Formats: sequence, C-alpha cells, structure tokens
Amino acid sequence: MKKIILAVLIIFTGCLSLSFSQEQEVKAKEEVSVTLFEVPVRVFYKGEAVTDLKKEDFKLYENKRLQDINGFYINSRKIETQDVKLTTGEQKKEEPPRYFVLVFRVTSYNNDIKEALDYLFENVMRDKDQLLVFANDRTLFLDKTLIKVDRRKLIDRLLKEVSLRAHQRLMGYFTRIQRDLNVTKTEIKVEREANLGTGAVTVTSRADNLVNFLKKYLTTWIEYKKKYLIPDIDKYYNFASFLEKVKKQKWVINFYQIEMFPKMKVTGELRQQIEQIINEMLASRSEDIVHSRIMMNLLAEIDKELNVADDFPSEEISKLFYKVDATCHSIFCGVEKDALSQDLEFKRISTDIENSLRKITVNTGGTLITSDNLESALHTIGEKEDIYYMLTYEPDQPDDRGKLKVEVNDKRYKVVYDSNMRADYIKEYLVKKKKLNPTVLVENLSFKDRKLHLEISNFLFKKLRKGEGGRLNVRLKVMDGEQNILYNRNRLLETNKEIAKLTIGLDWLKNGEYNIIVEVTDLLTGKTAMEFIQPTII
Repeated sequence: MKKIILAVLIIFTGCLSLSFSQEQEVKAKEEVSVTLFEVPVRVFYKGEAVTDLKKEDFKLYENKRLQDINGFYINSRKIETQDVKLTTGEQKKEEPPRYFVLVFRVTSYNNDIKEALDYLFENVMRDKDQLLVFANDRTLFLDKTLIKVDRRKLIDRLLKEVSLRAHQRLMGYFTRIQRDLNVTKTEIKVEREANLGTGAVTVTSRADNLVNFLKKYLTTWIEYKKKYLIPDIDKYYNFASFLEKVKKQKWVINFYQIEMFPKMKVTGELRQQIEQIINEMLASRSEDIVHSRIMMNLLAEIDKELNVADDFPSEEISKLFYKVDATCHSIFCGVEKDALSQDLEFKRISTDIENSLRKITVNTGGTLITSDNLESALHTIGEKEDIYYMLTYEPDQPDDRGKLKVEVNDKRYKVVYDSNMRADYIKEYLVKKKKLNPTVLVENLSFKDRKLHLEISNFLFKKLRKGEGGRLNVRLKVMDGEQNILYNRNRLLETNKEIAKLTIGLDWLKNGEYNIIVEVTDLLTGKTAMEFIQPTII
C-alpha cells in the first residue's frame, strides 16, 4: 500500500485597513493533506487474466460505502529471460531493481534441478539482483556482491545438504513401516506354525495382528505429515513481514518436488492377505464381521489421509503476497524413488503445500507448470506477463481502515485483491501469535550512534549448566547501499534473562546507507526470527 501525500498551500490575503496612512497585508498559511491509497486488482475469466477493462468497469467500496476511483492505470511486469540478444544500435532499457526468492522443496537433488539452476544464472539472474533462498528448512541470503558462479555454488551445496537430509528422513520412516510390516507377518507365521493342525489359529487372530499393523502405519503417516508436510502459517507471515520492507520488484519462484510416501502395494502379499481376510470375515460369524469393518475403516482412513489435503487458508496467504506486491510462480516436478520391497512402494501424495501453491500462484498473477523439463518451465515463467489494475481512491473516512470490496460490471469475472489492504494485519497477526503461541522474536531493532540495539524474547527456557536459561544463535549481516557484504558473522548466546538485550558496536561504518539483517535461532526449539533495518549514517 502506498500513500501519496499531496500538500496544497492555501494563501489567505488580508484586507486593506480603512486607514489611508497604513496598509497591512495579512497572510496565513494552511497545509491540507490528501491521502490517496492504491489497491492492486487482478481480474480472471476461466483462469485467464482479463486485461482490457477500463476505470468505469470497476466499483470500489470501503465498509460498504461506494468510493470515487480517482486514479486508474494498468501495471504490467515480467521477469524476462536474457537469451534474446539486443540488435546492433538498440538502446538497452533501464532494468528495474529486482529481489528474487527461490523456494526449493526437494528430496532429491537431481540433474533436472541442477540444469534449472544453470539456466537461472545464465538467462534470468542479473548481477545486481538480490537473492533469498529457502531450501526445505534452511535459509540463505545471496546478494549481488557474490559473482554468479559463487552464488550458484552456494545454492548447489545447500541443495545437496537439505535433499540428502530429507531423503534420509523419508527412508527412516520407510524402514519403520517395513519393520512393523515384517513383525506382523512373522507373528502371523509363528502363530500359524505353532498351532498347525490344532485349528487354534483363527481368522480373527490374524485380523488382530493386521489391525495392529494398520494402526501403527496410520500413526506413522500422521506423525510424518504433522512434522514435515503441514505448512506453518506463521512462517508465511514472518516471510511477508520481511518482504514488505523490500522496496524492489519482487519475484517468488517455487521448485516443488511432488511428495512421496511408502504405500502398500495393491498386488503385495500383505495387502492381498488383508483383502482375503476381510472377505472371509464378511462371510463368517457376526463378531468376525465387526473385525472386518474395523479393517475396512482403517484402510479407508489411510487412503483418505494419504490423498486428501488438510484445510489450509490459501486465500489468506494469497493476500500476503498482494500486500507485499510479489508475483509467485511455481514449478511442480516429479522424483523417482525405488522402495525395493515386496509389499511397499513410494507413491505421490497430496499435501497442503501443493494445493496452496496452486491457488497462491494463480491469485498473484504467476504461472504454475507441472513438468520435469525445468529449463523450458523457467523460460515460460520468464516470459509470463503479470498484468493487474491499480485503483486509487481517497477514503471518505481516512482513519477508518475498513474492509474493501471491488466489483466489476461483468459478474462472470473473478476479482482478486486484498480486502484488508489498508490494515496492518501482518503485524497484528504476529503480535496475536506471540500471545497465543510464543516463538522467538526480535524486537525494538534500532540503530543510533553507529550502534545496533535489539531485544530477543519468547525463547525456550531450560535447565542449562549455569541454571535456567536459553541458548540462542545470533547472526548479523551488514551490507552497504550497493549490497556489498561488509559484515556477516554469528555468535552463540546463553542468557538467563527472559529478554536478552544486545548492543552491537559498528563504529567502523562510514557515512552512507546500509542494510542490516538480524537472524536469531532458538537452539532449544529450532525456531527462527528475522528482522531488517535500513539506517543512514550522516
């Protein structure tokens, strides 16, 4: 949201006095401020952007009151790949400052990802582009002072590390399921051999073994999903809070490898045995029918859990991207995993991340592509034009930050915008979450007399060697106005105070503009917080 303050100087001229011997001119000055607000609006019809609307096609309401749209223009932007060379004599147009956020959700760092990175740095990234990388649970700041080769190498190393960890984690869960499966099969076999010829091994006893396995499998899957697959809404808000301070053209590109998890093979021995027992019990005694229904319900619940995403507020998260004026593109790509098991195989699963990315991408004017040809996908993204309308209005009640509603005359069109554009709801959400679900926070960040001041709170207290306290890692990064890295270090901090107050001297800084980023990790919980300040030293 931008505020445009128009100062209007009104001069009042005093009247002439009745006295002919003296003339007095009285001048009074009054400054009147008019506040205009800009509301970006995207319009779609059957999934395609509508780009030929005019001012009179829109109606803008605030708190159900119709507002005058006194400013209207169409904004258009695209990343633009650099594989088309300029012709001789053609003037190179001025390039806008850009901030890229690359988001990787990967379990296998394969050749597709490597070639995509090569294409990014050869055909998309410019030397002056700033770059922020999220790779699974890791964050990496890369600015223009690093040459492309160095930035490429750092991302390469990061992706190798996080994908290896994700693969090992997934295989750990696979091993647990396979172990439970083997134990179940062994129990059934041992019980059958021990009672061979006695008739003691009933269908019901075998069913009990299989029910126990299915319950363990379901518990394992729910644990994995909660730990690694359910998106953390707080991270979106913290991310938006950071991006809101970046005054550049902002682009987010998601690389998302479809999630996999071990499922029972339909043709596998165990699944066949389950189906056989269910059929036998359905044709047996009434108490056996109860067991069969338990097994059938467990199978249905497992299938549902593996294929239906939980509710996730995609529209709410989309608004965060409107708020920070960022366009989000997403590429979904596959990954092959061999389970090497008679009973288990890796199959794709549906997750909230995947479904929410679909909506966020469309709502922010980006492109969603499902393909393993990532170079081609990136070229398409680079040439995709994000077109939206900017409506400007002067609120009739400037202090009342009410709900917005934008309509177009053609009711077939879908209108996408932030209905809370004027509200500072990102900050409000983070303050509310601080009370309901405390997480490490960086507050009161300030810079004065070449000293950085900050406070860290809401970190976990635990019994340490020197009594109760918290363990923190504080990383400080200082860049000049040209984004050259001047300082980039971290320090470990143990504190027995609930609020850790830090003052960091930066006396060596010369006059000029600076960007300072503080990232804090609570080492006892793994939670992180980040704050950003742009001081000017005169």
